Amino acid sequence: MSFKEMFDIISSGGWVMIMLAIIGLLLYSNALDLLLYLCRGNLNLRSAKKWEEWVIHPEESSGRAGDIIRYTQSGAQNVKSVQRRFDEVRFNMLGRVDRRLIFVNTLVATAPLAGLLGTVIGMLGTFGGIATGGRGDTMSKVAGGIHEALLTTQTGLMIALPGVFFALIITRKRVALEAAITRIESLTLTARTAHLEDEVEEEEKEPTTTPAPATEDACGFDHYLPEPV
Repeated sequence: MSFKEMFDIISSGGWVMIMLAIIGLLLYSNALDLLLYLCRGNLNLRSAKKWEEWVIHPEESSGRAGDIIRYTQSGAQNVKSVQRRFDEVRFNMLGRVDRRLIFVNTLVATAPLAGLLGTVIGMLGTFGGIATGGRGDTMSKVAGGIHEALLTTQTGLMIALPGVFFALIITRKRVALEAAITRIESLTLTARTAHLEDEVEEEEKEPTTTPAPATEDACGFDHYLPEPV
């Protein structure tokens, strides 16, 4: 099929086809970009063994997991500070995914509705052609209206159906990303708690110097008394 034939088919669907083309472009560009964002880096559970080493030695970490480990541990004074930083990471990363996933799902739902709008417009053209019965171009108007109605419906469904599967894949990747962040947080908190316990044990093992008991001097306590007048 040549480009001219494809253009003729698309243009026969009316202005609704332009709307569907914009919806399809926005849908798949956002879905693919979101999938690439979720698949990049080493935030998958297969790298969990490396995370155990990285939370102990953050300077050896790398990738997106390393960025998270270094950010959550750098300058954190206590466990609550680490937890707050993980909340920030979770809010920034998952919030971005959630906002764009809502947009993708909205476009998936909009595509068949736009196709239905084209169906209504095409049927109106069909009934308009029937209403002008007796003219030579009646059948061409009826056929053109039916063609437009079916074409826009088909295009809307062809855009929406793959988009549903893209949204499901993105949702699974989002759940895996949240599980990876939670796993890193658990390893970090465990390592930080063990480090604090070791510090407490070392402090308890250090010998404590007790002050020597007070001894009376040669004069006893008489030097505390005022001198006799």
